[in-house]
Amino acid sequence: MTTVGESFAAGGFMMWPILGCSVIVVGLALERYSNLRVNRVLPQAVRDAVEQIVSGRSEVAADIGAGDSPGARVLAAGLRRRGFPLADVERAMEDQVRKEGARLRSNIRGITLMAAVAPLCGLLGTVLGIATSFAAIQKSGLDKAETLAAGIGVALYTTIFGLIVAIPATILAAHLQSRVRRIVLLLDGGLSPAVEALAGTPTDAATTKAPAATKDETHAA
Repeated sequence: MTTVGESFAAGGFMMWPILGCSVIVVGLALERYSNLRVNRVLPQAVRDAVEQIVSGRSEVAADIGAGDSPGARVLAAGLRRRGFPLADVERAMEDQVRKEGARLRSNIRGITLMAAVAPLCGLLGTVLGIATSFAAIQKSGLDKAETLAAGIGVALYTTIFGLIVAIPATILAAHLQSRVRRIVLLLDGGLSPAVEALAGTPTDAATTKAPAATKDETHAA
C-alpha cells in the first residue's frame, strides 16, 4: 500500500504547485469564514443605531459611519442622504449593499480560481510524466511495456491530487457564495427600517417650507 508521502514524491515537481493551491484554498476559506459572521457584518451597535433612527434620533446614530463593518458603511451611506427623497436614500443604500456584497465575495474568487488551477496542474504533471515514460521506452526498447505502464501510473498521481484539491474547493466556494447571499439579504432586511426614517426627517420638511414662506411674504409686500 502506497502512503500519501510516497505518492506525493512519486508525482514529481508538479505536486508542489498543487500543494500550494491547497494551502491557498485553506487560508482563504478560514479568512472568509472568520469575516462572514453575522456579528461581523451586522454588529449590535448598527442594529441599535437603526432603532435610534426609526425612533427619530438620527443625530444620535450619526457617528455609526466610523464603524468598519459592512452594516455600518451601508447605514452611513443612508445617513449621508438624510433628508433627501426616499428614492435617493434607497438608491444610496442599495448601491452600498452591492459594494459590500462584492467585498464579501472577493476572496471566494480566489478559491474558485484555485479549484480550476489545481486539476490543470495535475493534468500537466500527468502529460509530462507520460512524455518522460515514452522517452524512457525509446531509449530502452519497445518491449518494455511494464515500464511504460508503471510510468503512466506514477504520472497519474498528479491528476489524482489535483482533483482531490479541486473538488472540495469547488464545493467550498459554492457554500461560501450561498453564505454571502444569505448575509446580504440579512443586511438588507436589517437596515431597511431606517430608509423611510432617514427620508422623512423634520429637517427636510423645514427646508421645503422655507421657500414657500418667502414667496408668500413677497406677494404680501
